[in-house]
Amino acid sequence: MSTQKFVQRLGSAGSCLGLSSLAWLGFSALPAIAQLSPPNNLSTLQNSPASQRLLEMFSIDIQNTISACADRGKVDLAAGAGSDGAVVCGDGSSQPEVSYTSYLDTISDILAASGLVGFRTVVEADPRVTPEMLVTVFSNPQGTATFYNAIQSVIVQSQLLPADAEDSTALLANEVVGKLRNSLQSSANLEGLLGTAEQYAQVVDNFCTAPGMSVDQARQQTPGLTSIQLYAICVQESGMADEMLQLVN
Repeated sequence: MSTQKFVQRLGSAGSCLGLSSLAWLGFSALPAIAQLSPPNNLSTLQNSPASQRLLEMFSIDIQNTISACADRGKVDLAAGAGSDGAVVCGDGSSQPEVSYTSYLDTISDILAASGLVGFRTVVEADPRVTPEMLVTVFSNPQGTATFYNAIQSVIVQSQLLPADAEDSTALLANEVVGKLRNSLQSSANLEGLLGTAEQYAQVVDNFCTAPGMSVDQARQQTPGLTSIQLYAICVQESGMADEMLQLVN
């Protein structure tokens, strides 16, 4: 398989998976999903068991962070943190209960985790694709740029950030690409993305099941896992990876 085709296949799977995670976590991404997949798949995705499971995961605090400024013009990342460290909304107001750092970390973690689960699913489904190939692609500026563009497209289409917020989109895309690159410095990182069987079960029971834990609590309970791995386990457990792979195929 050529590098170009490899990047295109992984980019498609990762983008769909990242977009689906945003959609089922409460963002208005249905128009974007319609552009990425046949229209007759839209109702199937919307009402699928996987999407419903994903909607019910995570603590209330995490859900509130994800939906910050939803009715106030979305989060203006380019504006930076307010004087109190909170996110600034598109309409200029702030949401004191959600910090800028927490919002950026949470959203970028979820997107990176979704992409990694998508990549892992493709690796398992296609014998022509190996973790080593993915590591090579992400060490290549051209390959990294391909995924950066795909992530930018996902962010724009999902309507996650304010309309025409190019600086905010670039900031978030850079954050996600950086986390993907760090996670893919070694093929072992992708292979161990979901932890051990014991860790996986523990995270599902305590972090991916309502009322859920905070990331810090989950990491204390399951040492050795990163925040991205925690979210990746939830995405995997929801069944969304398999649904997205079916669409890509």
